[in-house]
Amino acid sequence: MQSFSDIVESISDIGLKWHQLDIVKNNISNIKFIHKSINELPELSRVNNSAVIVSAGPSLHYSDTLETLAYSEYKGTIVAIDGSYVKCLKAGIVPDYVLTLDPHPTRLVRWFGDPDFEKNMENDNYFSRQDLDIDFRDNSIKQNQENIDLVNNYAKKTKLIIASTSPSNVVKRVIEAGFDMYWWLPLVDDPDIKNSLTKKMYQSSKLPAMNTGGNVGTAAWVFTQFWLNIEKIAVIGMDLGYKKDLPYSMTQTYPELSAMFGEDNLNSEHFPEFENPLTGEIFYTDPTYFWYRKNIIDMLNNTDSNLFNCTEGGILFGNNIKNIRLVDFLL
Repeated sequence: MQSFSDIVESISDIGLKWHQLDIVKNNISNIKFIHKSINELPELSRVNNSAVIVSAGPSLHYSDTLETLAYSEYKGTIVAIDGSYVKCLKAGIVPDYVLTLDPHPTRLVRWFGDPDFEKNMENDNYFSRQDLDIDFRDNSIKQNQENIDLVNNYAKKTKLIIASTSPSNVVKRVIEAGFDMYWWLPLVDDPDIKNSLTKKMYQSSKLPAMNTGGNVGTAAWVFTQFWLNIEKIAVIGMDLGYKKDLPYSMTQTYPELSAMFGEDNLNSEHFPEFENPLTGEIFYTDPTYFWYRKNIIDMLNNTDSNLFNCTEGGILFGNNIKNIRLVDFLL
């Protein structure tokens, strides 16, 4: 039987095997839409040489970080990810950039308002099981249409940083909405190894490759640090964990862990707990989020970069990470 660490180590390979056919196919089919890469982004006209990245973790729903940012008159750069974009718009925040990564063929388009909402959600309990955003978890045709209208109204004000592996329905939707699009290639494996998928996709698209750390939130940090060249970066909504009272059944990896170990056998060995150094609150994580945490900590250490974690909760802390309140970063 696999241990927790064994599961964590296997996540990268599992994800790559699961998506490899889709990402290669998407990369080729998207070539005809690629007009600009992230290397062609206009230079920032900086009023404030700092940035806030808005990830999409649970804290956006139990903290006031979005409201704090919205009412702060912050003059720096705001980078959202696909899963937080509509949340930002609803809070009165229009991000300078929004970054999308996941190649899932039916789920990801929902973040931009899904024209085929009913069809794509049929027999899929992903959002209803685990999303803490009530608007998305208990989404309706009416709510989805409101999201479509909201994105259509604001898309032209935000630059979309879009992966060449994005599914066709996302590409169609964001073109329809009117985003200014800049493309990039996810670094999914070592391009120097034999039969590298990254190398194969680069040969087709010729796009700059970017390390993602396995998730869109970390990819947003890489983009902000190394393409926008912003050094003072804060992140909100990057929990990588859950409040202690949240049922295991609402976590991202629950179906897989339940199938492997049995529902009645799941405990803190499979969902390790951490004390947040800022709030003193206990949070727990699952193998997927723990892997994301390990990746971004390793990347920060290897590049000697620093990050202000203003999530005000969760499990992201360690070397080169300063956990502070968002109001203190915005001063």
